[in-house]
Amino acid sequence: MKRKLALILIAAMTVSLVSGCGNKNSGDKTGNTSALNEEGKYDPGITILLGSSQDSNEEDIDGQNSKDNVWLDAYRDELGIEFDDMFVVNPEQLEEKLNLQIASGQVPDLMAVTRKQFEMLVDSGLAADLTEVYEQYASDKTKEYMNADGGRCMEMSKEDGKLYAIPATQGYLESPGVVTWIRKDWLDNLNLEIPENYEQLYEVMRAFTFNDPDGNGVNDTYAISTSNTLDEWMGFFASYGSYPKSWIQDENGEIVYGGIQTETRNALEALHAMFEEGMISREFGANDWTQFIKSIDNSNVGIVYFAWYAVDWPLGDVHRESGAEWIPLPVMGADGTEAKVMGNAGPDTYYVMRKDYEHPEALIHMLNLWFEKAYGSREEMLKYHKNEKGEQIASFSPIHPWLAHEDIDYYCKIRDSLAGEDVGEMFPSCQTYYEGVLRYMENPNEDDYSTYKMYGPDSGCKVLDYYMNNDLVLFEQYYGSGTKTMKEKWGVLETKQLETYVKIIMGEEPIEAFDTFAEEWKSSGGEDITNEVRKEAAGK
Repeated sequence: MKRKLALILIAAMTVSLVSGCGNKNSGDKTGNTSALNEEGKYDPGITILLGSSQDSNEEDIDGQNSKDNVWLDAYRDELGIEFDDMFVVNPEQLEEKLNLQIASGQVPDLMAVTRKQFEMLVDSGLAADLTEVYEQYASDKTKEYMNADGGRCMEMSKEDGKLYAIPATQGYLESPGVVTWIRKDWLDNLNLEIPENYEQLYEVMRAFTFNDPDGNGVNDTYAISTSNTLDEWMGFFASYGSYPKSWIQDENGEIVYGGIQTETRNALEALHAMFEEGMISREFGANDWTQFIKSIDNSNVGIVYFAWYAVDWPLGDVHRESGAEWIPLPVMGADGTEAKVMGNAGPDTYYVMRKDYEHPEALIHMLNLWFEKAYGSREEMLKYHKNEKGEQIASFSPIHPWLAHEDIDYYCKIRDSLAGEDVGEMFPSCQTYYEGVLRYMENPNEDDYSTYKMYGPDSGCKVLDYYMNNDLVLFEQYYGSGTKTMKEKWGVLETKQLETYVKIIMGEEPIEAFDTFAEEWKSSGGEDITNEVRKEAAGK
């Protein structure tokens, strides 16, 4: 399934750094097709120099791999584009290698880069301005799909109003922490109803801690847990209107850092009360990710804040091993209102052309072809996107501008089809999920459990659709790789923030320590960082 890859988009570059695709019908309104002939193909053909990585553990799909696949065939046969390597490194060396190339000014013709590298390329004058070629050659379908997220990713690929990259678009609700996953089997064991508000949720948390929800007669369960980064509690913080790792707007429209706001203080105070009462594991501050997941697998925790697809992973193991049944609910506001969740900061990958490359428009032709084949007819999607076995052939394509909110759209089509509405022809993946949902509704089974929980009538995607339709999504107000002072001092500030939070929750420091931390944060560089963030956001 595609969304496992969404957790590691940067790693997607390791399949093959970059390559190309296009649309033989692309061209401007005057009929000018740049260097393409009447068949929509470069004649003579062109070669694009790449920087790539080779993964020795890469698995073939239908006899294909990153160096020999249907995508490379299409680029060559339909567009006249072939590729050569400027360098090939191990996947774990790719980011460092690109950094060195950027610093030296010797870069490939086409690159898939991080946000920081994108800014480095633009600042050093190594990135081609794609503004005109995108407007001229992008097909209507490409423009529609690239703006399916409301144009956020495209805007984040601009500097001073100029487009310097094509973003690997994604939905803005892919981040963890936006869905409250609850053990339905524990609710049933305790004869509890599904909570509809935070007050009821809190009572469930108490029951999961003190009423032996697993029925083993041992006091070994608690309400919620997290790793020692606290990342898995972002949903809980959102219940209090707190976004401790994000730049947000305050009531006056000013950009502020969520980590020092009153709402975060309130959330920490609530977590401390829960810790004192025994609703949180005493060892949470020492748990790394592996230990946190182990607590879920061992049925020690009944409520977690994860992404919409978490029922497949990492919650799937405890379901398969012990029959745990998870249900997804929206994050609930502690004050009785509907909580808002934080959307993604932006794309993890940016596709950039070298400034002096002769054919910057080639990237746009590649983009057109990607959408025609990855989201075309059923036959083409099975060939280029995902086969009948669910294997991701599209992973071999070196550009991955996934259709934003694709999975939410799948849910909506499945929901409407179940209601008897005509939704037209579904994408092959959507059809597969629809059939799985139908099978599960008729006869609940292990094979279709995750599909039903992700796309069915009461699924993770339903929660995301609810957020989108009720204006319950907030957006990061700063998405740069770091201001001047941030690059110098952010690591120290971040460490101090985490230490203070953990000590407050565990009672090693009183809640007033938050106020001290907030003032020290400002005087230790935070105030300067805030001013720099505001200036960058204002385009100054």
